Amino acid sequence: MSDKEYKGGMHNGLSTLIKAIETLTHKKVTLPSDEEKLDVATIRRREAHLASIEIAKQRQQRHQNFIDTLHKQGHISGQFTFDKIKEDDFNRKAIEIAKSFCSTLNLPKEFVTTAPLFLIQGGPGSGKTVLCNCVANEFLVKHFKEVEMCTFSQIKRNRTPGQTDNSFDVQEKAANWEKYISVDLLIIDGFCQNNENLTQFDRQVFAELLRIRNERNLPIVISTTLAASSIAQKLGDDCFESIKEYNVFTASLLGYSRRQPIIFS
Repeated sequence: MSDKEYKGGMHNGLSTLIKAIETLTHKKVTLPSDEEKLDVATIRRREAHLASIEIAKQRQQRHQNFIDTLHKQGHISGQFTFDKIKEDDFNRKAIEIAKSFCSTLNLPKEFVTTAPLFLIQGGPGSGKTVLCNCVANEFLVKHFKEVEMCTFSQIKRNRTPGQTDNSFDVQEKAANWEKYISVDLLIIDGFCQNNENLTQFDRQVFAELLRIRNERNLPIVISTTLAASSIAQKLGDDCFESIKEYNVFTASLLGYSRRQPIIFS
């Protein structure tokens, strides 16, 4: 049987099937024109196209569910995005730098030789957490990647098991530490919140975290109240040198606290 006869036979068989469907459903099914013969290759291309569309929809829905879960858990706030943040003379430059940092995260890996690190400095209430959330939501929505936003206290608490930890606690802490060193974007909010010096253990944990994420070419965001002039002293030489290994973006949030004051009568 020739290839032409095979294609025609398939087309005629499909027409017979469609007529049977029309009889059963009482609905008209439009057949392809004579110029559009349905051969095996055409059917497979169409099936592959439809499958790719469905896979993309499912992937997008799964990621949206992941974002919704993060917002519901309160780890990341959905109300703070670059589209909604209120700009003023005190934060405008920091917002521009934050957007530039986010744009580097969209570059192909072969063009990124050094992991980016965004250091946000500002006083209490200056908007550091808001800006961290803006970066997190930008990364979540546009990059389809995972984000972990936490404090440094949470990180060091999960680095080493305590004497009272049971086997479940040990496994949970190990899983959390693995998440901190491997998540697509790690945001440490409120680093050295009370302007304290890092202890020797703190420096070991922080330096290890920075080293591993840099080796894996994974970005990190750090917000702190530390003054720029005192960061090196508070962190210590090892940690400060580890930060310098990154492609560092720095921004300062100026002005007074943006938090709503409590008014006493």
